[in-house]
Amino acid sequence: MNVQMSTVAELERDPGLAVLLVEYAAESSIAGMPPPAARMESYRELEARGLLKVLSATRDGHLIGFLTLLAPVLPHYGVAVAVSESFFVARVHRGTGAGLKLLRAAEVLARRLGSPGLLVSAPFGGDLFKVLPRVGYAETNRVFFKKVSDD
Repeated sequence: MNVQMSTVAELERDPGLAVLLVEYAAESSIAGMPPPAARMESYRELEARGLLKVLSATRDGHLIGFLTLLAPVLPHYGVAVAVSESFFVARVHRGTGAGLKLLRAAEVLARRLGSPGLLVSAPFGGDLFKVLPRVGYAETNRVFFKKVSDD
């Protein structure tokens, strides 16, 4: 299993991405939000502007997971803070260390970007939600959602 820096274009070219995105959407969609529909052009634009970094996990040459990282300057803190925008490992590859390797690579990248830490969100009660506290992450907030439009 290998974790490396990638590009959005490399992810897009991988034939396994579509299957991963379907599984990711099924596991992490939020009731009341529109169905997930990754807008790859938005990812490419953010990457071109230097605002998005991509990490990928492969096994035997096949994509098994990814983590996209944003590091915007948060006005409240006045510094760049690394945030995992998307983080997913296919269920059949959990327990292989792929997720932990992606997370550790994201921590190194966050440090390199000058962030004081790494913010990671996880679906409540899901696998990642259970793993994060065991690998040094503290629950700092809970995110709440209320649908406000009929669209």
